[in-house]
Amino acid sequence: MAATPSQVVTIIADDLTGACDTGCLFAGLGPVGVLAPELTADSYVITPVITIDTESRALPPREAAAAIHAVARQLGERLAKGRVFKKIDSTLRGVAGVELTALLEHGPFTGALVCPAFPAQRRVVRHGRLLVDSVPVHESAIARDPAFRVATSDVSALLAGGVAVIPLGLDDVRAGAEKVAHLLERHRGALVAADAETDADLATLAEAALAAPGTLIAGSAGLGRALSRALGCEPPAVALPPGRARLVVVGSLHPASRAQLDALLAAGVPLVTADARGHGDPAAAVAALAAGRGALVASAAAPADREAVARHVAAAATDILERATPDLVAVTGGDTAYALIRALRPRRFDLAGAPADGLALGRLVLENDGRSLSLLTKAGGFGAADLLATLLGGTA
Repeated sequence: MAATPSQVVTIIADDLTGACDTGCLFAGLGPVGVLAPELTADSYVITPVITIDTESRALPPREAAAAIHAVARQLGERLAKGRVFKKIDSTLRGVAGVELTALLEHGPFTGALVCPAFPAQRRVVRHGRLLVDSVPVHESAIARDPAFRVATSDVSALLAGGVAVIPLGLDDVRAGAEKVAHLLERHRGALVAADAETDADLATLAEAALAAPGTLIAGSAGLGRALSRALGCEPPAVALPPGRARLVVVGSLHPASRAQLDALLAAGVPLVTADARGHGDPAAAVAALAAGRGALVASAAAPADREAVARHVAAAATDILERATPDLVAVTGGDTAYALIRALRPRRFDLAGAPADGLALGRLVLENDGRSLSLLTKAGGFGAADLLATLLGGTA
């Protein structure tokens, strides 16, 4: 099925797992190409849907804005065609307001509708405050992340970065898409920050944004899914590839990822540990994969230089992949996923869809030998403790 002009979508995210978990929601018209600093294939620019990682979440505000300006200039006329979705973190880590302000300087944008809510992951916006599992985000585990820089849960404060931020309460959202579209037209040039507690609220926001020409749409994968449905781009759920030889790479220190790691260790999956100095012997992991069983690479639990740790986690995974070909590689944590992409230097990366909320399945085509790998990505803060063990069918 060919894409219509309204189904041409450009997604811009500040980290790789965000680019993937939202991009995969638009794969109903075919694979979605992923662009990142290490993935710059010009051919993606003419495909119906692309998703772009600017790698800007951890950057200072001025550098993050520069990254957005650079991508917007690279995209050129594409921003004036179809729809643009600015993927932001569901807990508003990074400098979303700065990036949105920079993006509004490009393309045909008259303003932005912003909502980070992701009800499926218990992240909602109520009375202008962002809540995670009913806890204000600045009091949750997220607040311990260095990328979360503001000691508040007020969405307007978290989005501060240049242009005015106008709160949009739940009563206005539930008055319907026509009312919201009218308010968007009224507040041109601003970031309209909407409350949302349910998927139905997000569906209303997506409909309203599409009805207000020139509106930049910004949100987490929750609003991304609502937009893909409204545009007819949502794919059916995709299945993981068959086989139990699965390499799981865990770099995130978020408690959710650590609990998922512990569940796999309890199942007896062999582990290769990496820290800021290097990584352990991968022989046991290689042997397990060769025998059709699962293996693990994980960062040490102690906090350290994030970039160095991610680099050594990726190096351990790459060493294993040079000696074994797993049925699936699953990676959790945006820093880790990007480090792995840099280490593998793929020719391209295409997304096929989402096996479940917060997960993205795609295929890497490697530069050196043309091999392809199935790659599953997951943000570090998502999922129950048994998510990876259950989803991967028990990799031991």
